[in-house]
Amino acid sequence: SIIFPWVTSLYYHLPSLQRGKVVLEGRVGQAPFHFENEQMLRQLYEIFPGYKSMYLPFVMVDTMRETRKQVRVLEGLLKQYPFYGVKVHPRATRAHVLTLEREGRPLLEFARAHDFPILIHATPSKTDPLSQLADVLDLAQRNPWLRFCAAHFCGFHQKLFEQADRMDNVWVDSAAMSIGCDLVVQKSNVYISGPEKVPGDYRCPEKVFAELSRRFPDTFMWATDNPAHTWVSSTKMATGKVVRLELWGSMEREKRLLANVSPESLRDKVAYQNALNFIEGW
Repeated sequence: SIIFPWVTSLYYHLPSLQRGKVVLEGRVGQAPFHFENEQMLRQLYEIFPGYKSMYLPFVMVDTMRETRKQVRVLEGLLKQYPFYGVKVHPRATRAHVLTLEREGRPLLEFARAHDFPILIHATPSKTDPLSQLADVLDLAQRNPWLRFCAAHFCGFHQKLFEQADRMDNVWVDSAAMSIGCDLVVQKSNVYISGPEKVPGDYRCPEKVFAELSRRFPDTFMWATDNPAHTWVSSTKMATGKVVRLELWGSMEREKRLLANVSPESLRDKVAYQNALNFIEGW
């Protein structure tokens, strides 16, 4: 399993985060996500070493703020503890994904220097302008020497999924897909629920997963979104609108997504081989 800190940093001024703004305070850690990344790695390798063979740590980064300082900290951590990739969550850091090419260029070069894959929270929904899937695909196209995973099944957007499938350095995961199907049935604007979506019976997530596996066998990969299988909250979106979500999921529900995938060789590809290709570059 890939693991990474979830999902904000104590380097930020927390009362400002409550107002939807990121202000650097710097009381905890030497850079954004320094404390969180170090604590995750210490827990894995020092406190619970018996579990280290079960996990592949990815480090969380802020692509817009103090990026050179973050690289210095990450290089130091890498000398102490193995980790295997980079996680970017634009909405959580209030940093547009394309800042990875500007202010975040040192982080991009860090990933390239160590051949690290980059896992990015991505959506086609206008409710999150910072994490637009189209921007993630443009970023990947301009950086063909890096491997990218666009999390969350392309929001079921058919044309963008097809574009991702044509790219050799892009994979798409199914994290939170069961509750994503629930949102489509509810005609939510969080994911694509209109004519742009991939056709399918969204009342049955297993059927949708099987169809995506069939259509995109080299790109699509099974994933969960633990610990957020169930997400019940009132969330202020980047647009300022407050969205009430009551999304009920479980690990068993996510595992059932694989049930209808056949033949077995295809199930093996989407269950783990594509993930290995993303992580290792095989």
